[in-house]
Amino acid sequence: MLSVAARVVGGSDQAFKTSGSTDRERETRYQDSRTVAQQNVQREQHHDGLVRKILHPSSSEVMAAALSFLLLLLCSLAPAEAQLKLFNLRASDLPAGLLGTTDGYVKVFCGSAFVGETSVCSNNAYPWWEEEFTYFSAQQNDVLRLEVFDSDFFFDDLLGICQRQLKVGTHQHDCFLKKGGTLHYSYTLGGGNQ
Repeated sequence: MLSVAARVVGGSDQAFKTSGSTDRERETRYQDSRTVAQQNVQREQHHDGLVRKILHPSSSEVMAAALSFLLLLLCSLAPAEAQLKLFNLRASDLPAGLLGTTDGYVKVFCGSAFVGETSVCSNNAYPWWEEEFTYFSAQQNDVLRLEVFDSDFFFDDLLGICQRQLKVGTHQHDCFLKKGGTLHYSYTLGGGNQ
């Protein structure tokens, strides 16, 4: 690399001697061309250093790059949260209890989180609950659990449990209850980075 600079400097020096300029002008041009040649050598050395660094990085540079990549990968694998909306809850053919017709209600869970509870529909084997439930921390494949009860004075009787893994989109389902009757419901999962 130095030989290139020497050739440039040497060649420009010869060109200065043959021109008809004064010694001061020749010296100034000579110094200018020498400065340019030195800058070119420095640029080439800097470039060579960068190429060497890219082709042969140090172990700490490799480690830093690997950690950055790993962090980026882990962030992209984090489960995306979405909004769950549960609606159109109704039941059919709920069994009558000892005290007469069923007083049904539903408890709603998403994963391990309690989302809410409907009102009690008294004396109705075909209740239709008007409540809608929204849960903002739902994730695809979380389990939606609906527990259907018959409300009584001393204790509430569990009529059945409906469980389903959540999928993105709007879905309608029917669930047959252990002690009789069917729970019908709809849900929408969306609004996250799916």
